[in-house]
Amino acid sequence: MRQGIVRRVADLALKIEPDRTRVLEWILHSRLPELGGLTTFELACNGEGERVLALLDQHLHQHADAAPRLPSASH
Repeated sequence: MRQGIVRRVADLALKIEPDRTRVLEWILHSRLPELGGLTTFELACNGEGERVLALLDQHLHQHADAAPRLPSASH
């Protein structure tokens, strides 16, 4: 069975932030300036969840030496 995009995003986000509550809040409420100021959930609903996965993957690799944080407007 194929995983839904929001689940895939959550699984990858949990590699950055282990707190499930914070990840859920991020998915639903954090606007991503790098992706047009939309939330992860809005992007997933618009069929653009793969863009969020790419952003998280890039973020993980760029911040591998430091404690990574989820991308956000305050980042």
